[in-house]
This record gives sequence, C-alpha cells and structure tokens, in this order.
Amino acid sequence: MAPPPPRELLAVVEAALLGPAPASPTQRVELLHAVRDAAPAFRALLSYPGPKASDRTQVEAKEVRLSDMPPITLDDTDVQTALKLSDELNLNEIECVRLLVSANREWVLYGREPLEIYRLAAGLWYMERRDLITSLYILLRSVVLDQGLDADLMYEIQNQMEALFSDGLRQRIITLVKELNREEPSGIGRPSSERYVLDFRGALVERRAIVSRERLSLSHCLALSALIKLMGPKEVKDTFSILKDCAAEVNENSTVELQITYGVLFSLVITFVSDALSNSHEKTSLPSSDSSFRHEFHELVMKTCNDTTAEGFVGVVRLAWTVLLMLTQDRNSARDSVINAFSRAVTDIWSCLDIICRLNAFKFLRERVMQAAAYQNDDDDIVYMYTGYAHKLMMCFLSHPTSRDKIKEIKEKAMNALSPYSLPQDHREDPNISGEQIGQPINQPFVSLLELVGEIYQKEPELVHGNEELWTFVVYAGEDHTNTQTLVAFLGLLSTLASSDVGAAKVYELLQGKIYRSVGWNTLFDCLSIYEEKFKKSLQSSTSMLPDFPEGDAQALVAYLAVLQKVVENGNPSERRKWFPDIEPLFKLLSYENVPPYLKGALRNSITAFVKVSPQLKDAVWSYLEQYDLPVVTVPPGQHAATQVYDMRFELNEVEARRESYPSTISFLNLVNALIAEERNISDKGRRFMGIFKFVYEDVFGPFPQRAYADPREKWELALACLEHFHMVLRMYDIKDDDIYAAFNTSGPSTSNASVEKQLPVLELVKDFMCGKVAFRNIMNIILMGVDTLINERTTQTYGILLEKAVHLSLEIFILVMERDLVLADVFRPLYQPLEIILSQNHRQIISLLEFVRYDYLPQIQQCSIKIMGILSSRIVGLVQLLLKEDVAKSVIEDYAACLEFRFDDFQVIENTKDDVGVLILQLLIDNICRPAPNITHLLLRFDVNGPIERTVLKPKSHYSCLKIILDNLEKVTKPDINALLHEFSFQLMYESCLDPLTCGPVMDLLSTTKYQFFSKLKLIVFCAY
Repeated sequence: MAPPPPRELLAVVEAALLGPAPASPTQRVELLHAVRDAAPAFRALLSYPGPKASDRTQVEAKEVRLSDMPPITLDDTDVQTALKLSDELNLNEIECVRLLVSANREWVLYGREPLEIYRLAAGLWYMERRDLITSLYILLRSVVLDQGLDADLMYEIQNQMEALFSDGLRQRIITLVKELNREEPSGIGRPSSERYVLDFRGALVERRAIVSRERLSLSHCLALSALIKLMGPKEVKDTFSILKDCAAEVNENSTVELQITYGVLFSLVITFVSDALSNSHEKTSLPSSDSSFRHEFHELVMKTCNDTTAEGFVGVVRLAWTVLLMLTQDRNSARDSVINAFSRAVTDIWSCLDIICRLNAFKFLRERVMQAAAYQNDDDDIVYMYTGYAHKLMMCFLSHPTSRDKIKEIKEKAMNALSPYSLPQDHREDPNISGEQIGQPINQPFVSLLELVGEIYQKEPELVHGNEELWTFVVYAGEDHTNTQTLVAFLGLLSTLASSDVGAAKVYELLQGKIYRSVGWNTLFDCLSIYEEKFKKSLQSSTSMLPDFPEGDAQALVAYLAVLQKVVENGNPSERRKWFPDIEPLFKLLSYENVPPYLKGALRNSITAFVKVSPQLKDAVWSYLEQYDLPVVTVPPGQHAATQVYDMRFELNEVEARRESYPSTISFLNLVNALIAEERNISDKGRRFMGIFKFVYEDVFGPFPQRAYADPREKWELALACLEHFHMVLRMYDIKDDDIYAAFNTSGPSTSNASVEKQLPVLELVKDFMCGKVAFRNIMNIILMGVDTLINERTTQTYGILLEKAVHLSLEIFILVMERDLVLADVFRPLYQPLEIILSQNHRQIISLLEFVRYDYLPQIQQCSIKIMGILSSRIVGLVQLLLKEDVAKSVIEDYAACLEFRFDDFQVIENTKDDVGVLILQLLIDNICRPAPNITHLLLRFDVNGPIERTVLKPKSHYSCLKIILDNLEKVTKPDINALLHEFSFQLMYESCLDPLTCGPVMDLLSTTKYQFFSKLKLIVFCAY
C-alpha cells in the first residue's frame, strides 16, 4: 500500500499519541497501519525523485498526466514555475506539477504573481516534509518518554522503529543533518536560488531557517533513536564527525545551530552511557563490544582541536567515552583474553581523565551547554532527556573507583593551588574583571565539577531522591576546605540540591554540625554575629570609618545564605518552622555602610524565604526590618532633605549606581513585595506603604531606563521587582467613589501637595497612566521593544525569560488600569484622560500592545494582548482605520488566524475558559460584529474594510484569516473532546454573521456557493431563528 500523505499520517499519529485520553481501539489500529504503511517513506526520509529529462520534456509540452487524475494542461507560467521548483529544490518535474495542483487546491492560485505561486508551492512542499519529520519525532518520543501510554502499543511502535533503524533510517538521519546544510538544491539552496517561501499563513519565511528547523528536528530524532536502539560503530564515527563539523561552524548567537549541535552531542553521550550501563554483554552491535572500534575511536577522541568551541564539544564526548571505558574495562579484558588488555584500558582511561581535567570539560558542559540560552529554550522534553543523561553520566563518573581517584587528585590540587586570600572579586563588584585577570585558579576542574553537578540538579531537582552515589560524593566534597573558592562552589552545590523538599531536608541535616567540622549553620550565624559585634564596637570607638568587609568572607556568607534560602523555601512546611527559631542575626548587618550590597542582597533574599513559613515569622520579619534595615526616607514634593542620611535612596543612587549593580535594591523590593502580598488587612488601601510606593515610583522605576547595568539580568530583575509592586497595588486595592472625590484636587505623585499619608498608591498609579507620566512611559517603553525583539531575546539570551515576565506584567498592568480609568476620567477630566486617549497620541503604542498576539512562547501574553484588543475595539471607533493607516492590518489578521489555528490544533485541555486564547478570539469576534463598520470582526474575517462591507466577496481559500480557520475546523470538527467550546462559539459566530445586516450577504453567498457539509445544520439554525 502507498504511504499515507504526510498530513494524514501526522493527524493519525497526533490523535493516537497526543490526545488527552488513551488511544481508542480504532485509533490504535489506524496508528499501527499508518506507521507500517509509512515505513518506505521513513526509510527514504526526505528522499524524493530527482529531475528527469523525459519528465522535463513532458512538462515543457504543457500536458502532464498525474496518477488518478485526468491529463492536466499547463500554461507558460505553470511550466516556468514547475521548472524553477525542479531546478531549485532538486525535484522531479512531474512532482513539481503535483505540488502546483496541491497548492491550487489549498490556496487558489488564479490571479497570483508567478513568484508568489512558486513560494506557495515550495512552502507546501516544506510543510509536507515537516509533517513527515514531526510524525517520526512524536513516534520516537512516545516510546522513549514515559507519557502513560498503553504499554502494548508502545511495544509495537518500538519494534517498528527498531526495524526501521536496522534498515538504515538512523544512517539516513545522520546523513541529512550533514547534507541539508549544504548550499545546493537538496539543502539550503544555491546562493542564486529564491531565498524565501510562503508558509501556511502566507507569510514570508527564509528557506535557510526552514531547513535549519528540519535539521534541528532530525537531531532530536537522532538523540531519541539512541534510546531505542544503540548506535553501531559506523554510526558513532559518522555522528562524531558531524559533531566536529557543527561545532566548528556554530555561532553562539545562532540558537538553532547550537541546538542542532546539542542534539548531535547528546546522541553520542546517550549511546556511550547506555552502552556502559547495558547488561546486554552478548550484543556484538554495542560499540563497547568491538575492540577495533574502541582502539580507533579512542585515537579519534584523544585528538585535540585548535578551535576552542569544537574542542569543548569533543571534551564532553571524551568524558562520556571515559565513562564507557571505565564501566566496561573488566568485561572487555576478560572477553579479549589478552594479558595486557587491562593495562592498556587503564592507560587509555587515565590519558582521557588527564586531558578532561586539563582542558576542564566540566566547565564547558556547564557554561557553554547547560547554561546556554539555546539549551534552556530547546524543547522541554528534549532538555529533560539531555539533563537526565547528564545526570547518569555524572553519577557513573562520581561513583567509579578510578574517577574517584582522579577527583581526589584534583581536589587536593585545588586546595593547594588556591589561596584563601586571593579570591577574585564578584562580577557584581567589578564588572570589568576578566578571566585572564582572575588567573588560573578560576579554571580549577574540581570547582567546575562541583558547579556542573549543581547545575544538573538545579534543572531536575527530583533526581536527587534516593541518589546515594550523589550524597556520598557530597559528603566527600564538603570535607576539609582550606580556601574560599572551593567552599563557595561546594555551598553552591548544596543550594541547588535543596531545590526540593527531600533535598532541603537532607541539606539541612548535613549542615547540622555532625558531618562536617567547619561547614554548618553555626558557622553562618556565628560569623554574622561576630561581624555585627565588630562593627558595633567600631562605631562606639573613636574610629571615624568602619573596617572593610573581607571579600572572601563576604562571598562565603553569600553562598551560605543561598543555601539557607533554598532550604527554607523548599523545606516541608510542617518541618521548616522548627529549623531556624532565631532569625534576628540575618538583619543586623543590613544598616552598615561597609557591608557590600551583594551581601545585603543575599541577606534579604534569605529573609524573604521566611515570610511564608508562618504568620508569626512574617510579623517578626516586619518587626526586625523596621528595627535594623535601611529606612526609606520620604521627602515632601519640592523639598530636599536637610541632612544626608544613609538610607535606601542613598545606597541606590550613590553606591549601587556607581558600581552599575543593584543587588541590595532588588532584594529590598522583593522582600517588601513578599511582605505586602501576605498582608490580609487591606482596609487602609495601602496608605501605610505609600513611602515604599514613592521610593519604587520615583527613585527606582523612574530613572530605571537611564541607569547603567553591568549585568543585563539585573536590569530586568530591577524592572520586574518594580512591576510586581505596581501589579500588586492594582490587584490588591480597589478605588471607591469616596477615594476619588477625596483626591479630586490631587495631581500626580510628583506634584502633589497633599501629605504622603493621605495618598493612595493605587490612585496615584492610575493617575500617572491617565496623564502619560513616568510609570506609563517606562512601562510603555518595555512594550515598545516589540514582539520580534522579545522573541529574539527570549531565544538567544539567558535574561530573555526575565524580559518575557516584564512584558507579561506590563500588559497585565495596562489591563488593570483600563478597568479603573473610566471612572476616574469622569471626575478628573480634562487633566486626566482615559487610557485610550493617551495611547492614541502615538499609534505605535497601540500597535505594540496588539502585536503580542503573535508571541506564542507564553500563552498568557497572547491572552493579555487579545483582552487589550477587546477593550480598545470597544473604545476606539477608528481602530481598523488606524491599523490600515499604519500598514499593519495584514499582519494582525494573520497573527490572529495563526493563534486561533494553533489553539484548534492543540491537544492540551484548558480547564479555565478564561485562559483559552481560542475562546477569547472567538468572543472578540462575536462582541464586535454589531459595532460600527468597519470593525475588528470585519478586519479579522477579511471583509473588504476599504469599501462597503455588504459588497465583500469572501475568499477564505485565497486569504489566510480567522474565517478560513473557523470554516476548516467546522468542516472537520476534529477533537470534539477538546474543541467543543470552540466549535460552539464558531457556530455562534457564523449564526451572528448570518443575522447581521452588513455581513449576512457575503457570508450566505460564501456558504451557498461552497460545499461546506456543516452548512445544512447552519441553515436550519437560521431558519429556526425566523
């Protein structure tokens, strides 16, 4: 039987393996038949018939015969397009005609330009390829990952996948990862080839980007395949060769290229670790069973590269190879029956260990792989698999006697090489310091090993449960520290291990003083008390200046406090109440000028963890904070402080701003935000926190864009702390009529003559937005960065997740303000205007708010953008004309259609319909259909908004829009268990559009002249309405 079309195959695979309920018997049968029938397509993955002279002649003759179709007559444009497709995609000419027929069926090509037809047909071909690769990926993932699917079904699929790998599928994948990157027709295309194709939305997409995504999916398939059937020796060598090629060409700013390299890398890591842990000694296909391969590959992996990035990736492979050698040396030497085999294996292992530690493969794996934005932004399931095998790799390494000897050696070397008095300054203190300035000790492999192990369990905390090898290593690693750097690295490891309740309890017990002589909770609290007493005596003496705080001690305290914070945050709620009865020492250093800001930040971060432990501790935190922490001095508007005091304002502007680092201020805002959020008495509507609000509003967030930041993460951490404060103020406190009239003569917070105590934070913030002042401007500037910038930063920078949160909070703040501004505007006009008036002063502001519907990394951002569209569409009569004038109407139409289509295709059940972007879009369309024309519904459904709406000729087949998505899904009515509500709202929209006097004509004409099966039901609904 012929292989099923890729789209049909994908639909069957998704229905059976991604649905919310287990596959039905019918779905199981369909899936197994589809996979069996698709086996030839998988074996020859992305291999298509090439150009053929006789077929080219047939196309040039303008009459072509396709199977199961009558002869097709071509015109000159058809011939030129088909031949161009053949030349630039390395496709058979008849296949190119089939593509044109399919594209016409999908889009209606009549009246389009030749270049647009070419791009649509090429885009359709790439969609077919994507569907085939995606089907393979889902099948492999379902077998590898425990998703609760039927065991018998998984067994059947696994058998079929193993058979495909035996028939050469994996070798084909390896070849494709390499060859698709070439500048030739079967790859990314020649330099002279057309660079762009049109995707399913009709949007231009670069061909190179599409091929890169294909290679990424294939690299994921390669990694997954190693868990189903181990690679053979040839496959290992070919994969290693491709890894070096990918690593040599990779650019750190190219997220997809890095992710491809990670996929190839972990394919080898998984193979070696799985082989090392395998009990199948008899399987000669395992790489470890081939002595000639072991010798040959060892020589390959021991060769160092001149390229530092390529050498880093080879170093990780070298680490996995060493683990394989260590765990298999006994059985291999016994099987070889050679006297010197064991000796040779030991020599090979130690040569690997030496170069691994000398070049510090641990550091590369942590910093350039696991901490990279590309790694963190890869597919969640894939990252989980990578991290799981990094865990297995390190557990094998940490538990083997040979590597333990090496670890002991590098630990002793680190202890001897690092002076306790030469700790490098923290980057927050001196942002210009470099690795060369820091010196060689920073590259100590033992320190990097501790940091790498911590990184693994920070990502997957549950892996510490029952992990005795890990805790044995932890006990050893914590013994006999003679310098600060190894102590800090060890405490950093403990803080990550405390990221779960089990880990927190274990770490708490470890530091109780029974395991280690000098590392424990007593050391932390004693040190804090000693320094507090020392500074107190210094102030009481005649000494004019406080002594400097030793850098090494400060760093050690920061590391201790990070452990304390994690233990308290993640400890069992009933147990952690008893762990630290006296937290007062944590507060006593906060007011001293000589305490480094980053240490104050660590102190407050650990204090914040106690806020949610119990109401009593929360009250104690408030009390100690008022007693010990720096004050927030509030100066009446227009006045200046008589004397300079060392308060939070001074530390921010005179200490942290000079260092371009703000850990103290960030921690202070996070602490007060946590405390205020836990307040249950809100009767004063935040009046008692007005001083804090003014500090955030005037001193922190006001100058926020103009400040310099040594670390871009801190910029967005500071912004987030301010935005969370504003969001909390708007969410917690309501504005009543009495509050409005009491503040009738009040301006904004910066010009008010009223006493601070009588002002309301929520009222002052809303008024700021209604006259476009500092909070509005700064939050709007975050939004004005735009969706494209956010996508780029989110995928290429480690601080991208912080920027994403800032945008989300900013959008929510706009919604909260727009829920209150109309009531205030009735009283405060003309000084304060409704927010849509302020936004309309610059149309780019409105466009930026609306374009975030395209941001699909976080559905909550899409929800906010849709809600803002709903509010603005009800307030701004000329919103459609505004979008047309700014030339963004087409992109808005396509973005909303893509968002709706993704929701229809999604298999996730959304419990709360208020969070369903599909429901929000359909509700938006229904709400706007009766509003004055042209309205948002007319625009998003592709009515002619430049002419009379009632004369529109709707062409959903020709134009991508919400109407096309709705009609296609009403026709198919797929996934009724998930999409029932979407189908209901879609029918309601069609019903409303058939009743509306402006839209009924075009909609009825469309449905009457197009064969939609659901129309018979719709006609009955309309008939009953009359």
